[in-house]
Amino acid sequence: MKKKVLLLLALLLVMTLVVTSCKEKEEVAPVDVSGTTVTYWHVFPADDPQGEWINTLIDEFNQSNEYGITVEGYDQGSYNDIASKMTAGIQSGDLPNLAMGYTNNIAEWSSVGVMADMNQFVNDADYGLDKDALADFYPGVLDAGKDADGQLIAYPLSQSERVLIYNYTWAQELGFDSAPANTAELKEQLCAAAAANDEIGGDYAGTGGLVYYPSLEDYMTFFNAFGGQSVLDDGVTYDFSSDAAVAAAEYINDLRDSGCTMQTESYPNPEQAQRKTLITQSSSAGIKYYGYAFADEANDDVWGPIPVVGPNGEQVVTSYQQMIGMVNVSPEANLAAWIFLNYLTSPENQASWIEVSGYFPTRVSTEALIADYAANDANYAAALELIPLGVAHPQTAPAYSAVRGELDNAAAELYAAESSDEVVAILDKLTTTCNDLVAEFAE
Repeated sequence: MKKKVLLLLALLLVMTLVVTSCKEKEEVAPVDVSGTTVTYWHVFPADDPQGEWINTLIDEFNQSNEYGITVEGYDQGSYNDIASKMTAGIQSGDLPNLAMGYTNNIAEWSSVGVMADMNQFVNDADYGLDKDALADFYPGVLDAGKDADGQLIAYPLSQSERVLIYNYTWAQELGFDSAPANTAELKEQLCAAAAANDEIGGDYAGTGGLVYYPSLEDYMTFFNAFGGQSVLDDGVTYDFSSDAAVAAAEYINDLRDSGCTMQTESYPNPEQAQRKTLITQSSSAGIKYYGYAFADEANDDVWGPIPVVGPNGEQVVTSYQQMIGMVNVSPEANLAAWIFLNYLTSPENQASWIEVSGYFPTRVSTEALIADYAANDANYAAALELIPLGVAHPQTAPAYSAVRGELDNAAAELYAAESSDEVVAILDKLTTTCNDLVAEFAE
């Protein structure tokens, strides 16, 4: 009798494990996608290598997919152009199945109920990603496309980073054997470069330090490095009043007061190549332009990307994903759109996209496929190593499009602040304003 009881308990345990395992994957209701047409709005001009790439890939998909799905790709201009056309389409009903967009724009479209939650497809047992494929994404990449409710409204094609560009050769001549490991070392190196250029004088006087623009992007890199968290765990409440936010602003202003920051009239690539700045901030997509600038100056200094550092050696880069959203049209259209989207973003196709665009992968397995490409570009390879340090802005948080503007204004005010009390007041006001915008957004 005892053996029978143990056998029954064992069977129950096995059944429980099976049921639990099945619940880990969702199932999309079976629909017939045969002959479905999927429209895809993108930002790749036909006469550009990126446009040639997407058109070739679409043709290959149309000819090879087993479902008879036909994708029609349309270049809609810039991301801002797509945003305007989506806004008009939401009113008229003339919308695509898939649309590229800034993450905050996709969040806006989702807020009025026109976007699909792609979790159902990612987690589908038949059409989705298995556990190995899900684990293949770099940490945080998929989460960057989820809203406060956990809906996956934006899916990543690739990504870029905001990094520091550092002149190794000049730093070594100034007496520094390695890139700064914390904010104290960062200040020391920047101020040494500024002092060296003041000694040269002329056009070099007042140069040498960090090129800092009082903007959302430049402030937020340091905010993140100091451990700032702009949105609390509830996903909807903004917090720019933390000790980390204050410390980041005060650090930047200390660099300013020490004469170790500077600004340029345009992109700082030429100034960096002329040794008028030791360190600049840049998108990884702009690294190639630094190469052009150094070549124009016949400057063979060794330079490259490094992370932003925090006071205790924290290392951070700001990551930006090139996102695609799915319009909620019908079960058949949505599944067909997902089948193409999954094909488009596969590691193999992502690898070919990277070689055309210079962007970075979203999946670890893509690295092996672009090994030759990275081996031929030392700065790309160096930036690729920084991918795991990426922190994304909370672009799917409520009202973020409006919050961006407030952040940009506050960054300028912070850089003009003359006391700690003024910094605290600016950040307290920013926090209140941002949360008021969230409340308005919810009405």
